[in-house]
Amino acid sequence: MDKSLDDYIRGYQMEKKEIISCMGVVTCVKNKQIYVALLKDKENNWILPKGHFQEGETYIETAIREVLEETHIKLNMEDLIGKIGEFNYFSDIENGIKNIKVYLFKIAELQKIIPLGKEDFVEGKWSLLEDAINEITYQEQRDILIKVNEVLY
Repeated sequence: MDKSLDDYIRGYQMEKKEIISCMGVVTCVKNKQIYVALLKDKENNWILPKGHFQEGETYIETAIREVLEETHIKLNMEDLIGKIGEFNYFSDIENGIKNIKVYLFKIAELQKIIPLGKEDFVEGKWSLLEDAINEITYQEQRDILIKVNEVLY
């Protein structure tokens, strides 16, 4: 016997889960210009570093760890400006709602970005904030960068 559409939808909704990820927006101010760290994936998407929350970590620790893993940029708690946002989207790959908690960091000196190849990142760079707003691929991340501009100025 075939499932009804209602049964199918009900089962699909029960399978969905929330996945928490934390994003680290890393900035550095030089000559009164704001630079932001960006990564490019193998599909040519420019993005901000983020990754899955792990039990035993705080959300801020997750953001710091993910930035280090994905970019090799070393952050510490003193670099934290604060939480600047949160957004959700549905991930087909993970079959669930992703909740992204976004933290802003400001470091004193630019550090070399070494993209994590095993995560399919092919390039990393420091971009002027106004350029990054135009380069970033996803609208939610663009909105975050616009907010960074408001917070730091």
